[in-house]
Amino acid sequence: MNISIIIPVLNEAEKIEELIISLSKLNGDKEIIISDGGSSDGTLEKLNKFNLIIIDSPAGRAVQMNKGAEKATGDILWFVHADSKISTSSLDDIFETIKDGKLGGFFRLHFYDADDKFMKFIERTSHIRAKKFCLIFGDQGLFLRRDFFNEIGGFANVALMEDWEISRRIYKFHKHGKITALDTLIGTSARRYIQNGKFKTWLKMNFVKALYILGMPTKILRFIYDGRK
Repeated sequence: MNISIIIPVLNEAEKIEELIISLSKLNGDKEIIISDGGSSDGTLEKLNKFNLIIIDSPAGRAVQMNKGAEKATGDILWFVHADSKISTSSLDDIFETIKDGKLGGFFRLHFYDADDKFMKFIERTSHIRAKKFCLIFGDQGLFLRRDFFNEIGGFANVALMEDWEISRRIYKFHKHGKITALDTLIGTSARRYIQNGKFKTWLKMNFVKALYILGMPTKILRFIYDGRK
């Protein structure tokens, strides 16, 4: 059993090298696939010294992750954000989950650069939301069996909320115990919260989620979320 680790990137020179070093140290049969959406900040230059598969893709997490999945040869696909910090047991935990007959799973979110009560609240509620209702966001390190991912059609080609959309399609499998909530931590950066104000950012994210539920086109949500068309 082997795993394809798929990382969508767009101008992640500041964070990507640290993640690749951590992933490279993990035991287990793996390949690391970088799906680049047109970086111009030196991201790819930082990766030349590593043994990676690097592919070009149109920008957008959904299309970048689908492009990475098309290139993948692993039995398992693990989707990891470029600013993630992974636990040393991550691959072992993924392999054990799949060997146990599960179709996939996700990790427990942790903000590694913010440790206050408000961010702890977001960590806890994020895990509860994903564990109880199968609303798994991208920074929680979703992994799926490749055949299952292909069977459900991969990520929808949307500008935002691709993680919410795929979560709804796998909900019935989660309800029957086939999607596992791991207690293993996956770290993510709170940089957006820190830069734009923690409570303000939390409100904005929940506003975007509400608009998505109401049917707002994801291209408009993308612009509201970060100003990119």
